[in-house]
Amino acid sequence: MSEPGNQNNPPGGTDANGEKNVRIRRLIERKMVESWQNKPHFFVTIAVDMTDIIRFRKDLGITINDFILAATAAALKEHPWVNSHWVENEAVEQEHINLAMAVATEGGLYYPVIKNLERLSLKQIGESTTVLAEKAHLGKLSDEDQEGGTFTVSNMGMLGVESFAAIITPPQAAVLAVGTVKGEVVVDEHEELVVAPMVRLTLSADHRILDGADAAEFLDSLKSYLEAPVTLIAGTCFDDA
Repeated sequence: MSEPGNQNNPPGGTDANGEKNVRIRRLIERKMVESWQNKPHFFVTIAVDMTDIIRFRKDLGITINDFILAATAAALKEHPWVNSHWVENEAVEQEHINLAMAVATEGGLYYPVIKNLERLSLKQIGESTTVLAEKAHLGKLSDEDQEGGTFTVSNMGMLGVESFAAIITPPQAAVLAVGTVKGEVVVDEHEELVVAPMVRLTLSADHRILDGADAAEFLDSLKSYLEAPVTLIAGTCFDDA
């Protein structure tokens, strides 16, 4: 991380020429190469209708990404094996749901972590993401802000990316890649063609921990929460946490 007050490495992770911090680039490169070489990745993609979330988000002041993080936490609670780490040649289910979210800044890519999402309401999740994203852009993330992630969500929708596959961050079992919300022609419940705001979610999973059925079931639960977000708004999916 950059050191405040150092003219050769100013806040925000950029060097004197405004370029991305080379040390951050090398650290990310090393972690991603290690993951790609050692983890047997497989990928599963699902399309989700975001009609209700689009309807609710403006009234509530909640972003699409906040809904996705809350739905991911709820789905991980239903499928705790997806919230595992590979430790000493075995999968270890994690006690808490700590979501690392990718934040692209001028200084590089950071992964601040929202802790204990199983205890947070949708509004609290939104407040946490705002604070951490601002700290990332200001170069003020602490080590504690970036430690303890049990699962990662990487959202490139704001960049117009329709879909992509992310590389898993060791020792996590999976990472969720989120594309842009885009109007598409679909068949509704009345078997008529309509235009709906759709998003594609891709789960990259470690085949040593998860199989195809695990990934499909997790994504199906995630889809259910996003297409019926009233449970996230009411907080009912976290009531027994």
